[in-house]
Amino acid sequence: MRKIQKYYFNMIEIALAMAILAIGISSILVLFPVGINANKTAIANNNLADIAEYMMGYLRGRMAAAWANTSDADMNQTENNSFRKNELSTNYPTDGDDAIPGDISSSWTALGNTDHGTRLYQLTNKKGVFLFQQVSKVPNPSAGANATIDVPDFSVIIKVWCDDTFDFQVFDLNSYSYASAQNITGLNKYMTALCMEFSWPAEAPYANRETRVFRFEIFNEFFNKAKESD
Repeated sequence: MRKIQKYYFNMIEIALAMAILAIGISSILVLFPVGINANKTAIANNNLADIAEYMMGYLRGRMAAAWANTSDADMNQTENNSFRKNELSTNYPTDGDDAIPGDISSSWTALGNTDHGTRLYQLTNKKGVFLFQQVSKVPNPSAGANATIDVPDFSVIIKVWCDDTFDFQVFDLNSYSYASAQNITGLNKYMTALCMEFSWPAEAPYANRETRVFRFEIFNEFFNKAKESD
């Protein structure tokens, strides 16, 4: 009968196996932060598209309302839009670069109802700086059975400024011919261009935020009214 001889692992082989296993596990663990950051970026970009659309609609509505309330005499002026003059900056706003304070109400003015999950604020006494937040209500048992606390899920600082550098041909009402938009005086009473810079997370210093910039044009829906008053 043939005798079977058993061989056992020695300490050197075990140590080498554990080293290889540790290298493999550490390589896998390195991928987790990358995946988490990629997931956060994807969620932020998705939220940003919705917020940009929301802000465009808000600004377009405010601009149109100001045009609608403009008198015929004011319509002939170069700068005729009260919302643009009073609440937006004519160049890149420098206010609001720092992280938002814990007490938002101390320096930000709420625009609309703050009981909803989405909230919009404007920097008090400043032009063109807004704060948009998506907020969740989390139970707060320490304050009562039905008490909740607001926890921001996503906060973004939005800077809005006017940009009247139009690089296209438009129909000049004075000469009744097409001309470069740059050469038409008083174009602001017919259209305006706005730039929006989004930086997030708003709680972080400006240097540590991600940023995106959008530009869009708004046309005066009361164009005929402006022409008839000339």
